[in-house]
Amino acid sequence: MTGLDRLMDLPRFGTMGVNERMEKLCQPIVQVAAIKIVGSNGKGTTAHMIADMAQRLGKTVGLYTSPHLLRVNERLQIQGREISDADLDDYLNWACDQAVGLAGCGRFEVLTLAALKYFADQQVDLAVMEVGLGGRYDPVRAARGTYSVLTSIDLEHTAILGHTIKEIAAEKSAVCRTGDILLSAVGGLEDSVPDGVAYVDLSQPPLAPLQSNARLAAHAVKAQFNLVSLPETSGVRVPGRLHKLSYTPPIYVDVAHSPKAVETVLAHFKDRPVSLICAARTDKDVESLAAQFHHVIALQVEEDMHPAEKILSGFNAPRKDQADDVAQALCLARAHLPEGGVILCLGGFGLVGRVMAHLRGTHYDVIRL
Repeated sequence: MTGLDRLMDLPRFGTMGVNERMEKLCQPIVQVAAIKIVGSNGKGTTAHMIADMAQRLGKTVGLYTSPHLLRVNERLQIQGREISDADLDDYLNWACDQAVGLAGCGRFEVLTLAALKYFADQQVDLAVMEVGLGGRYDPVRAARGTYSVLTSIDLEHTAILGHTIKEIAAEKSAVCRTGDILLSAVGGLEDSVPDGVAYVDLSQPPLAPLQSNARLAAHAVKAQFNLVSLPETSGVRVPGRLHKLSYTPPIYVDVAHSPKAVETVLAHFKDRPVSLICAARTDKDVESLAAQFHHVIALQVEEDMHPAEKILSGFNAPRKDQADDVAQALCLARAHLPEGGVILCLGGFGLVGRVMAHLRGTHYDVIRL
C-alpha cells in the first residue's frame, strides 16, 4: 500500500483538536525556520515570490502550497523542484505511521506533517508554508517561525471563519503564536491580532493586488534574513496564475474564483474581447461577477460545483453556452472567438488543472486533499 493510498484512507477533514494533534505529531521533528502565509487571495502567489526571493539570496528554500494543479508532488518543493515520487511515498508513509493510534487525524494534517519532516531532513534554510483554510485551526500553524504574512481579507467561508472582515481576520491572524510578527497587506486590523503578536501594517500606499503581494513578500524576506534593503521582486512566474497555455488562439488560465480576484485578472485584458470558460464551487457567489464578456461557456466538472445554467445566469454576455467537458468548452470558445480576443479559463484549481492537462495531453490527478 502506497503512502498516498494510506493518506487517502484518512478522512478528508480532521476532527476538533487539530492544534493538539499537530503538537504531538511534530515532536520528533527538529523544525526549520518557516514563514506562514494566510489570506483570502494571493497566498500562493506570495508564497512563490517569497521562495524565489530567498533562493536568489543563495538560500535553500522549501515551499509548501495547496491545492495542486496536476499532481500531489507540486505541493512539496525544494528549490523549485517537486518532491520525487519515491520521497513522497517515504514521507507520507512516515507521517501516516506517526498518526496511527491518534484519533481524528485528517489528510491535510498528515500531508503537512510530511512536508515539515521533509524540509527538516533536507535542512532547508527556510520553509515557506501556505495555510489552507483560516489559520487558528490549520495544521500549518504548527510550523515554527517568527514571521507570518496576511495577504488579503475577503468574506469567504463565513460559516467557518465568521461573518465580518474583522472576525475572519482574527481567525486568519491566529496562525501566529505569542512572540510572532504578522506582516499585513490589510490595514486597520490591530484589534483582530492575538495578544502577544506584533502587527506590521504594510497596506500603504495602496497597490494593485499583485504589487501588494510583491511588497509583502519583499518585506518578509528582508525581515527573515535581516537584510539592509528590500530584495528584487520582479520575474516570478506562478503556475496557474495568469498562465498562458497557448498563443494561437491565446488561452490563459487562472485559479481566481472570488469577485476581487477575478477583477484583478480581467484588468490584464482591458479592451480585448474575452471568451470565458468557467466553473464555480457551490460556496462561490457567481452572481456577483458582473463583468461584460464576449462569450461565456460554463461547465460543471465536479459534483460540488454549480450547474452550468446556474453559472450562466450570473453573467452578462451576448453569447452563452453550456459544455459537458473541457474539450467541448475549448471547442466552443475557439469557434466563436473574434479577432484579437482571448480565451480565459477561471474556476479554481479544479477547472484550471483539467484545462492544463487537456492542452498538454497529460493526466489530471483528481485527488482531493
